[in-house]
Amino acid sequence: MFIAEKIIKTVSYCSQAVSNLVFPRLCFGCDQSSVEENEFFCVACMTDLPFTEFEKIRDNPVEKLFWGRVKASFATSTFFYQEETPIQKAIHRIKYDNQRELGLFFGELMGYRLAGLTTCHKIDYLIPMPLHPKKEKSRGYNQASLLCRGMSKATGIPCHENFLKRSTHTATQTKKSRIERWENVSDVFGVNKDPAMLGKNILLVDDVITTGASTEACIQTLLDAGIGQVSVSSLAFTL
Repeated sequence: MFIAEKIIKTVSYCSQAVSNLVFPRLCFGCDQSSVEENEFFCVACMTDLPFTEFEKIRDNPVEKLFWGRVKASFATSTFFYQEETPIQKAIHRIKYDNQRELGLFFGELMGYRLAGLTTCHKIDYLIPMPLHPKKEKSRGYNQASLLCRGMSKATGIPCHENFLKRSTHTATQTKKSRIERWENVSDVFGVNKDPAMLGKNILLVDDVITTGASTEACIQTLLDAGIGQVSVSSLAFTL
């Protein structure tokens, strides 16, 4: 039995080695440098990722988005979102190319960087920004849920993926102003009633924050539903 298992492992290793030689795994940032099977970025792209360091800064630009609008205990984004950068390419691949492992990877990274804040604010649950059911079914998953699962692995905080829901499918927000974005999402979110969530501290997780209109609407929905405190973390923040 031992010899058979050893042979199988050897054949598997050789097959993977040949596959990597013929079809090398390329960096998700530059699409040029090859990387190991369990890696996503080459050293150059990993070094070039635009970290915001907002988790170390009170009254950072993400928190300021919600000033005078809705109360968030803290708000942060891990990266700056800029066009034609590894982050833009990575987020596009997570959302549209079925790169679920990449979403989990970034979620873990977010979790490790937020470990101090989540402990300080006594976060009870991670909740992903919801997609409309039809859109989630079409895509096959919710990218914010992938980030949540990765963060949960890093922090040990459980996810509650079905509490917050999107009841209305809205038009794209890409070219809308902040006021237009707010009008587009102000009545589209709701919650699935769960008495156990009353008074809990929540971390709302999303992929990209631009004007914060959708996030603001979700925060207000959660507070209206009896959540104790709501904090926010996104993978990226648009400059």
